[in-house]
Amino acid sequence: MKYFKLFFIITLLVLISFISFSCCPISEYYNSIEDSSAEEESNQRYNSIKAELSDSSDYYISPEEEEDFYRSLGNIYSGVELEEVIVDMEELKNLYPKGFFIVVKTVPLYISGFEIFYYKMSEMAETIPIFDRDITPISLDILIHEYTHIGSGRFSGLFDISKQGYVYLMGNFGIFIEKDIELFEKTELYQDILNPDDFDSIYLEPGIGNDGVDFMNILDEINAYTRSVETMIAFEESISAAHCHNPRYSLLKQMMHLELYLKRAYEKHPGDWEYIINHKGLSFLIMKLWQEASRFENIIKDDDRFNLDSEPVSEFVYNTDNYSIMEKLFNDSGVIQHKELSSKEADFDNFEVLPVP
Repeated sequence: MKYFKLFFIITLLVLISFISFSCCPISEYYNSIEDSSAEEESNQRYNSIKAELSDSSDYYISPEEEEDFYRSLGNIYSGVELEEVIVDMEELKNLYPKGFFIVVKTVPLYISGFEIFYYKMSEMAETIPIFDRDITPISLDILIHEYTHIGSGRFSGLFDISKQGYVYLMGNFGIFIEKDIELFEKTELYQDILNPDDFDSIYLEPGIGNDGVDFMNILDEINAYTRSVETMIAFEESISAAHCHNPRYSLLKQMMHLELYLKRAYEKHPGDWEYIINHKGLSFLIMKLWQEASRFENIIKDDDRFNLDSEPVSEFVYNTDNYSIMEKLFNDSGVIQHKELSSKEADFDNFEVLPVP
């Protein structure tokens, strides 16, 4: 548990570092002028998807569960801080019930993580050059992102799994991929990137957290960063025009890493490539994660608040030379014919949809 906690503290610091690097200079904030026409365009862009994200019909939480959740927060916070956290959680429940559902269901697995991940109340928040009205959405972004990881993985405590494999928490259900072998390490990708940046180093450079890990971890990150983008969309009205955060960059970077992994598998590890395309359930999961990630990064692509440094990564991801490996995977595995199926409708060997208990 000590190593587990240390790992997530490191992860949190990583996420916060990218927020810090991506913020606009304070002078830009005071020099910026709110353009009403731009605001109206933004509202039109987001109205439909925000209505979808705020639909709570699939995310029922019993009164008893909710009471237990708030009682657990009372063991961490008190007084004004507790009141403020409860207000934030109620807003999360209204604007992004999927995120609230994920947090409520996974907090019992790692209650002390809440205080770590929800950095708004921590001393670390004082080191971030962002404005008060922007802190809550970013704190919720990190909270949901990390608790998505808590509910996922090889040893998720959320689901009763006796087989070897990896589970992904998707919202009100999980997808379990039975997988009994390890493929080549994702650290091999580091040598394939010309001028790797800090993000590449953190996720791919050999060292703590990366050694001995194949691409199932990349899929986990794509899933979690998609939740991050959804969170920022749900709360976009409370995010100032001068705010600079890069959830699209982070999501696109993981999509880029997936392309590089599959390309290296095809070119350097043919046995691993064959394993992936013959594992229909795994290939289908990759397609579903890719479809969802592409959809949400596309929604925010024209919003400067969420786009710092993302365009070069987007150009890489969707360049024909790179994206073609995704098309090859979908075609060679045959899952392309199931592209209209939802995850819950899919029926593949070694692929199981698990309801969140």
